[in-house]
Amino acid sequence: MIMVMTTDLIILVLLITGLAFMALEAFVPAFGLMGMAGMAAFIAALFMLNGHDVFYGIPVNMPLLAGIGILGVIVLAASFIFTRRTLKAGITAGAEILPGRPAVVVAWSGTSGRVRVEGEEWAANGPDGLIPGDTVIIQSRDNLTLILKKDA
Repeated sequence: MIMVMTTDLIILVLLITGLAFMALEAFVPAFGLMGMAGMAAFIAALFMLNGHDVFYGIPVNMPLLAGIGILGVIVLAASFIFTRRTLKAGITAGAEILPGRPAVVVAWSGTSGRVRVEGEEWAANGPDGLIPGDTVIIQSRDNLTLILKKDA
């Protein structure tokens, strides 16, 4: 048996697919691809609905559907703008920002000990002769050990 796709069925599939893809964009890291596909399907369904007075027994209110489509475009554009700003901002937290920051020696013996950086204690390697309370500069990080240099 061959199923014939009527125009109304195609419109219904496009509407559901478009709304589903736009909703999934919030939960799936697709970088806007699902949202764009959903928007394209929804707009295609709107164009196909143009001229219909009733769709599956429901009155078609084109201004309402157009408003929903415009709102979707605005939300998608806003998500692109926020994503772009976030990617351009760079790293502002975590161990990657430690090089160049000051640290205070907590305990030291020879060339290794413990330092406090922004409220956290780290294992560290550095110059000989440091005493608790000295301020040092973080040069780099080797796994969970900081490499230090004497503060100038």
